[in-house]
Amino acid sequence: MKRYWLKFRTLDSKIQGAILLIVILIIGIIIRWNFIMESIIRGFKFFST
Repeated sequence: MKRYWLKFRTLDSKIQGAILLIVILIIGIIIRWNFIMESIIRGFKFFST
């Protein structure tokens, strides 16, 4: 883990920010997965009726 932290710290600040945003977005998607799937299914049902 320490090796990854050191690698992360040596990256450019823009890349660090992009990686942090990606991680936050993935965590948000995982937390809201049920709502996202229900919305997708509801959207397809709208077009199939």
